[in-house]
Amino acid sequence: MKKLITAVTTTLACLTALGGSGQAQAAEQGFYVGGDIGRSSNNLKSPTKPAVSTDKTATSWGLYGGYQFNKYFATELGVTRLGSTHIGTGESTSTSYSLDAIGRLPLNDKFAFYGRLGAAHNERSYSGFDKNHAVGFKTGLGMEYALDKNWALRTELTRFNNMPTQSTYGNASNVLSMGVNYHF
Repeated sequence: MKKLITAVTTTLACLTALGGSGQAQAAEQGFYVGGDIGRSSNNLKSPTKPAVSTDKTATSWGLYGGYQFNKYFATELGVTRLGSTHIGTGESTSTSYSLDAIGRLPLNDKFAFYGRLGAAHNERSYSGFDKNHAVGFKTGLGMEYALDKNWALRTELTRFNNMPTQSTYGNASNVLSMGVNYHF
């Protein structure tokens, strides 16, 4: 996780240095699609003492599509595969389907901070068991950098709440991700 945070920070620093040299203005209205990859972290704990090994982090990826109404507001539909985590020999795989409202704060023609609040249908399957389902809130904070009027880069920290629980698998997942989107 520390390596991913360092990579995101370095990328943003480089983009900030380049930010004043060009005039790429992000699209202010219209449809967009995108994808991201990141690292998920789940709240797990060992059910026994001494503790069995736990693997709380996993590679995550997501796909999304949305509509930007103006430079301050957008809505998004997305699916995020939160990866697989392990407690001892047990495995859990999580996926989330979401509908979000995006509030944006443009800093200039290239950079914008954004926040998200949405509803997510969360699924978690366990080795040897059926899938469990739950509905919860999805929240996030991120930054977007416009490469030109169509392409933009994103980095985001997202929290998925009310994940299905079983035994020692907790009810929240956090994801730090980087992605790209295309405005039509």
